[in-house]
Amino acid sequence: MADPSASQLFEELGGWPGVLRELAAGRNLSSDHARETLLRVLDGSATEAQTAAFIFGLKVKGESSDEVAGLVQAMLAAASPLELDEPSDILDIVGTGGSAALGGRAFNVSTMSALVATGAGATVCKHGNRKASSSSGSTDLLEELGVAVELDGPGVSRCVRETGLGFAFARVFHPSMRFAAPVRAQLGVPTVFNLLGPLSHPGHVGRQLIGIADPRLTSLVAEALLARGVRKAWVVNGDSSIDELTTTGPNVVIEVADGRIRTFEVDAADYGFARVDLSDLGVGDHHDNARVARGVLGGEAGIFRDMVVLNAGAGLVVAGVADELATGIELATASIDSGRAAEVLDRVVEVSRAAGG
Repeated sequence: MADPSASQLFEELGGWPGVLRELAAGRNLSSDHARETLLRVLDGSATEAQTAAFIFGLKVKGESSDEVAGLVQAMLAAASPLELDEPSDILDIVGTGGSAALGGRAFNVSTMSALVATGAGATVCKHGNRKASSSSGSTDLLEELGVAVELDGPGVSRCVRETGLGFAFARVFHPSMRFAAPVRAQLGVPTVFNLLGPLSHPGHVGRQLIGIADPRLTSLVAEALLARGVRKAWVVNGDSSIDELTTTGPNVVIEVADGRIRTFEVDAADYGFARVDLSDLGVGDHHDNARVARGVLGGEAGIFRDMVVLNAGAGLVVAGVADELATGIELATASIDSGRAAEVLDRVVEVSRAAGG
């Protein structure tokens, strides 16, 4: 349960009725009030009705950067430990989901990009979950590919140390989210929790490539990363509707580095990728995703390989392995064609199973 000082802070707004009145009136919560409210969800003391009202109230009002910062603090305070060697140099590649334009049938680009970036020399700790607003989450795909996904902190650290890639299953490291999960599933629409997962990496990694489907939220996420002091990050929105860099149209990138934010555009066509229709990017469930993933790792050309190479290339820039996107794309292409990306998957399967006992 919350400590007495935190309870006093929560009661400043009048407890749950006061918090919900503020949101209903369109007023932002302070960072501290947002943190203490979410802690009540995460300790199980909130009812499902209170949780749903809080989540949806934030969504309808529109989350502020201070609120998101407070929510992230609550998530990390409640998280299980994950100790990584040199976390400031470790990369996470993650999409927030919610790409409604694909009807929940998006390919797990971030998961595949993590494998390819590792094969090109990056050290990656991928944070992810099971499907929520799509037909296949990163956990679903990796499990289908043979990876042991339910590892604790020492197990994930071992995978990172021995293979260059570890997977931190959000359900393992954020067990308190079990109190919010049923409500989130019942709501069935993207909420602030789609943002909190990528922003609440339990290993406190310093480099992140985060895809956001809703372009209105990119600046909010970038500001939260800046406040957290991330070493380098790209927050990307693909063609105004996709939570990764895409080949369907222009992509907006907000870079957070050296305590500053800058915005620029990336057009995949400028790097030799063919323009495709959005409808071509739909896949299906985790079985379909695994089939496509094995094809990409096996060297199959096509639109899914292009998406993976583009995003892995961006990840390599964020990781500091490549100094520009064109170089990152070259290194990502070589990672697949040389077989190194496929070897990474084989090693992760082997080591994760050993670590899982």
